[in-house]
Amino acid sequence: MLGDGTVSATGPALIRGHAHKAKLVFQAVEQEMKWKPNAPPNVTGERYVLAGLPANLGSLFQFAYTNGARVHSNSWGGGDPGAYDDQCRQFDQFVWDHKDLCFVIAAGNDGTDNDGDGKVNLKSVTSPGTAKNCVTVGACENLRPEFDSETYGEWWPSDFPANPIKSDPMANHPDQVVPFSSRGPTADNRMKPDVLAPGTFILSTRSSKLAANNFAWAAYPPDKAHYFHMGGTSMATPLTSGAVALLREFLRKKQGIASPSAALLKALLIAGAKRLPGTASTTTIVDNHQGFGRVNLDRSVKRVLTAVDGPGLKTGNKSTFSVKVPSASDTLRIALCYSDFPGPSLINNLNLIVTDPAGKRYVGNKPASAGSTLTLDSTNNVEVVQVGTAKKGGWTVDVVASNVSSGPQDFALAAVLV
Repeated sequence: MLGDGTVSATGPALIRGHAHKAKLVFQAVEQEMKWKPNAPPNVTGERYVLAGLPANLGSLFQFAYTNGARVHSNSWGGGDPGAYDDQCRQFDQFVWDHKDLCFVIAAGNDGTDNDGDGKVNLKSVTSPGTAKNCVTVGACENLRPEFDSETYGEWWPSDFPANPIKSDPMANHPDQVVPFSSRGPTADNRMKPDVLAPGTFILSTRSSKLAANNFAWAAYPPDKAHYFHMGGTSMATPLTSGAVALLREFLRKKQGIASPSAALLKALLIAGAKRLPGTASTTTIVDNHQGFGRVNLDRSVKRVLTAVDGPGLKTGNKSTFSVKVPSASDTLRIALCYSDFPGPSLINNLNLIVTDPAGKRYVGNKPASAGSTLTLDSTNNVEVVQVGTAKKGGWTVDVVASNVSSGPQDFALAAVLV
């Protein structure tokens, strides 16, 4: 996320994180337990548990917020697949009350082909990654040819018993979603994860408290004391958190937005995401394997047409924005995100409707269509319109409040050319 590479400065290369000039508020939630003799038998078998999590997560979040954190990275979770529980509600509530704190949460590593049909099953994402007002991160492969002998079937034989996954190398195809990456949808059929980032054999910092022989996924021979390779959505998440921190810096310094909302950070991140092949048709905008695609900061910041925090809307209200496309040779991506009122399904429904210079309309999360066949998304609080070879000229972007029962509902909008 933000390691500054100090330890590696005299080594073969400088190893540092995305946002290497950022500052850190560190909160440990996993603890090594030393159980008392009278502890219940059902817990004494667990040595490391999330004992550092308070029942009231708000106190955890408030400490970070008070100390200046505006991006909060969380590589933990569990519970019933797809469920929206009290932890999810607390995440959503804090963002509803603190619009500028962006939570980035691991989707989980529960993806599996345990039925042996050679395909990864859906419905494995868990809390708190099932919250609405966060960025939920799945994993794609890294590119590490030195680990080509490591396969999913060898590491997790019961989860991946059949080809093509069984014999597939774990770090040879960066355009592939990692099989163990948890999939959506949520119980109320929302799409998850939101985005992907690399999650296999990620070179990262190694705790000085680890045993000398603990190299997790793989050692890093030039400096085995300070670095090693790790994996999982727990690694994809801090990579994404560092990216979100850089987007926040971009919005503040280049776009003049002093305190960008979590929704705007999410919108700009998703607007620049690149869809990977292999999980759906080429016209699909979002699916439950990869969300809106892999994080790509270049695409998010190089050609921004608009990035704005919109006003609160009530039912029946509409906000209209104009976007100018300078040429007809680029793909236009427009993302609407909003931090919804806490609840196990969508409470407030905003919709994205985009009209091109010739009058053709597009709606969020649907392939390009026109006329009376337009179907609005009433399930997700993230909507994207993508148009390849977008027409030159002025585009109209409408954000329509179809139903706001607990509002008013504010929103964020980002449009980029990629």
